[in-house]
Amino acid sequence: MIKLEHVQKAFGDKAILKDISLTVPTGSVTVILGPSGSGKTTLLRTINFLGQADGGRLSINENSYDLHGASRREILAVRRQTAMVFQSYNLFSNMTALQNVMEALVTVQGRKKAEARERARELLQQVGMGEHADKYPAQLSGGQQQRVGIARALAVEPQVILFDEPTSALDPELVGEVLAVIRDVAEKLKVTMIIVTHEIAFAREVADQIVFMEGGMVVESGTPQEVLVHPREERTRAFLNRYLGGTTLRDGAGI
Repeated sequence: MIKLEHVQKAFGDKAILKDISLTVPTGSVTVILGPSGSGKTTLLRTINFLGQADGGRLSINENSYDLHGASRREILAVRRQTAMVFQSYNLFSNMTALQNVMEALVTVQGRKKAEARERARELLQQVGMGEHADKYPAQLSGGQQQRVGIARALAVEPQVILFDEPTSALDPELVGEVLAVIRDVAEKLKVTMIIVTHEIAFAREVADQIVFMEGGMVVESGTPQEVLVHPREERTRAFLNRYLGGTTLRDGAGI
């Protein structure tokens, strides 16, 4: 289980996160929706200590951490339990797809190269990239690069995977292939996921919990049915209407 309590973050005089509290059950998928600037990515980065919060606590199972005053040892402990998939892929351009996945296995887990290579090939095969193992990022499409990024995240066997708008940098025709991989991982591995996305139909299909953020606050949260089909808050309804072009989600129906 992941638990965030009273997380706060400001840049200068501008408050980005305003007393955020959130619980994500083990093995579940939480999707965070909200307009640009609502604090979604900042929240993900504080979980992985890629950005330091001004206050708040993070709990992963029985371990609790001060998000503002965690020691280097504690930060490393959190990062060993979590992995992040970035919207800009963040692959090493001078490494092949195989080497990108192997890197974490060798440097983080200390595996021997032969063992790491075999495991990396298995993971690339799992995300549909087995035949592209020896290609460099520049030789891959955006969707292919993102699938390598997902394989790399899986390599360290994290308890939690954080996805920061994993399809936002992709051409529309490539979005589906990445979402399919995420859906497959969620169904088969049951790893805890927190996903920031604007893909509302995907969110309804894959999420156990939807969180809608705006202005650095959680406006409402609940099941996909509760938040996407029967939202309580006017701010949530306005967001959905804007992104769905005036259409609505109905019980038992897609977009």
